Amino acid sequence: MRIHNAVRAMVAVVLLPIVSVSAANGQTNSPPIVTRNIPYTANPHPRQNFDLYLPPGNHQQPPTLILWIHGGAWMLGSKEWINVRYLINHGYAIASVDYRFSGDAAFPTQIQDCNTALNFLMAHAASYGIASNRCIIGGGSAGGNLALLLGLARNEKAFGADPSIKPLAILDFFGPTDLTRVVDETVRTNEHATAQDAVQRLLGGPVADHLDLARLASPINYVSHDSAPVLILHGDKDEMVPVVQSQRLHARLDEAGVKNELITVKGAGHDGPMFETPDIQDKVVSFLQDSPHSIR
Repeated sequence: MRIHNAVRAMVAVVLLPIVSVSAANGQTNSPPIVTRNIPYTANPHPRQNFDLYLPPGNHQQPPTLILWIHGGAWMLGSKEWINVRYLINHGYAIASVDYRFSGDAAFPTQIQDCNTALNFLMAHAASYGIASNRCIIGGGSAGGNLALLLGLARNEKAFGADPSIKPLAILDFFGPTDLTRVVDETVRTNEHATAQDAVQRLLGGPVADHLDLARLASPINYVSHDSAPVLILHGDKDEMVPVVQSQRLHARLDEAGVKNELITVKGAGHDGPMFETPDIQDKVVSFLQDSPHSIR
């Protein structure tokens, strides 16, 4: 969800430069090709747009798209917040999506916007120089919640999902997975009040009064045997979104026989530089490359 101190930590992260790496490792140190503020719907709201980052150089085939969804408690944030910019250096394209906040409209508006963006990108893939049949969904915090919904709930008509679009993998960075329980599980400090406010704004009122909507907004309820592989990253000191939220998702994915991995980042809170260390970057890249599908 990410606000207050977590926002400041995230801003520090996204302002870091893309790491330059050697071509000898199959990567590039050239800057990406960036197109900003592309609308994904007619007569768009100011937040219904995305920035597209294309890897530089010549490619034998169009790059796989990573659709990234930023956090901010569903009520603030920016598409500049991208935890996985380094993946551009590994040959992936990134579309970082803005969406309407809970102050604009209650759920499911946010996931409907994300599906509209995904549908638009896949329909116009050739125009943007990306693969039309290969996409990965990712997000951080509240964006992790939306990324999981986007990737797992491919048959949810209320979300505007196109079931013919089948993501190759999902990257979930410390996202809430069960909104019926996240507030009660949050440490009772300022973070608890923040989580309660964020969830209430998203649902349009207290969870107890909107249980059906809270279940609809909970990615854990959409896990099935044919779900895409999921990589989960979560700090064990996270007081905003308790790590137990990711642990239960991990268990549910295991029960369903879905390829997944939970990386618990020791000593990390909610977001921050510890989620972009070289070791973490290597693990993210390895997960994508080891997918049962051809991701790149």
